[in-house]
Amino acid sequence: MNNLELEITGKAYKDIEIISDYIAIDNKNAAIKFVKLFNKTFEMLCKHPYLGKSREDFTYFDVKFYIVKKTYLIIYRIIDNKILRILRVLTTYQDICSIL
Repeated sequence: MNNLELEITGKAYKDIEIISDYIAIDNKNAAIKFVKLFNKTFEMLCKHPYLGKSREDFTYFDVKFYIVKKTYLIIYRIIDNKILRILRVLTTYQDICSIL
């Protein structure tokens, strides 16, 4: 399979901004590393889009979940085996079911 094209929604960008701003309060370097980690993870998911898991206990939508560092969830959808659309980046501390 070829690499999928990456598409990041506005909500996902906002999620990343909120999380990185929160981390930056205590450690700006950690916030920068956080953003870099997610960019690398997005690239990896474009190469291996089926690493994520479906979670019917969270939602019946056709989305996949990929866990990063035990605390963050990347929620994404594969569109026509061409596009990897990042829908949200959430923390496991959030009420995922109510957000979706």
